[in-house]
Amino acid sequence: MSLPLRTYAALVAQSVAATQGACASLLDMAVGTPLRAIMESVSGTGLWLQYIALLILSRSRLATSNGTDADSWVADFGMSRMPGTAATGEVTLTSFQPDQQSASVAVGVLVRTVAGVNYTVTEDTSNPAWSAATGAYVRPAGTGSITVPVECQVSGSTGNVAAGAICLLGTSIAGIDTVTNAVALVNGSDGETDAQLKARFPDWLAAKATASNAAIENAIAGVQTNLTYEIINCEAPDGTFRPGYFTVVVDDGTGTPSADLLASVYTAIDAVKAEGVGFAVIGPIELLATVSMTVTVAAGTDTATVQTNIQNAITADIDAQKVGAGYAYSRLPVVAYNNAGVDIVSITNVLLNGAQSDLAAATKQVIRAGSVAVTVVEAGS
Repeated sequence: MSLPLRTYAALVAQSVAATQGACASLLDMAVGTPLRAIMESVSGTGLWLQYIALLILSRSRLATSNGTDADSWVADFGMSRMPGTAATGEVTLTSFQPDQQSASVAVGVLVRTVAGVNYTVTEDTSNPAWSAATGAYVRPAGTGSITVPVECQVSGSTGNVAAGAICLLGTSIAGIDTVTNAVALVNGSDGETDAQLKARFPDWLAAKATASNAAIENAIAGVQTNLTYEIINCEAPDGTFRPGYFTVVVDDGTGTPSADLLASVYTAIDAVKAEGVGFAVIGPIELLATVSMTVTVAAGTDTATVQTNIQNAITADIDAQKVGAGYAYSRLPVVAYNNAGVDIVSITNVLLNGAQSDLAAATKQVIRAGSVAVTVVEAGS
């Protein structure tokens, strides 16, 4: 129920009316008179008290709290807001004259986008280019390029960039001339919002009783903010029926979550699952969605820009699907119409994996964008 709030003008008017009603001889309440000034001062105090009441309300319930107030509210129960995660991926470092000299790429080397988003080269001892002797990645003479892992310097979705966006060397490297990312970086996530924090709080409380489905779901959700998952009861990772066992399929938006992430999810679940119950945590099986369509626009339209807008929007929409979720064929024209940036005359020849039907995903699958071919033509051409 909302509070019956009153404005300053309403408070003054009601104070004047109440005073004159109680004492009919006090008729002069014009602006500037002593009695009017008293009513206005009392009303100002009432308005301040009303503001204090609103502040108390905003802090006494999680539903009406925001920012640091929401943080302090859930902190009383031992819960905290989840931070964002930094985007990670790989870049390819290339030399124009590989035969002339080798190159050494140290951990911590910077690469960046044109927009100024910086990424740091990280250590991966399993990388074929890694040299344990030098503690760096080595491009031998005669080898044109090497691929190394990078991590965005800041957490959040800012680090999610399209393929080819990382194209500048932030650190000069002898024997390296260019850098690029062949695959988009998509696993960076922003910190938990107020709405997400409030939505997770009931699950977090329910999970205090461990060995329950809610406890397992909360444990997974508490690892990082961008996870989707599917819990399959009585089934082993190979699909066989296995009583007293469950399999968790987890994805971080990449379709290929890292071994470290899967290990973190396993540890979180192991702390709350029932004693003696076995389980496994695996990554999903990628199901690629191939899209094609023909878009007709008005004559004189920049067809290249329309094509890029639609391709990027469809790719992002498909990649946003959760583990176990399918993809509706009817979404494709809707996404195209909403994101073309111009008025579309018509959309024809829409195909999803070569057919005009929905794409279903099994519980262990996650749908990701494959080839998205958008042909844009001008009307009358």
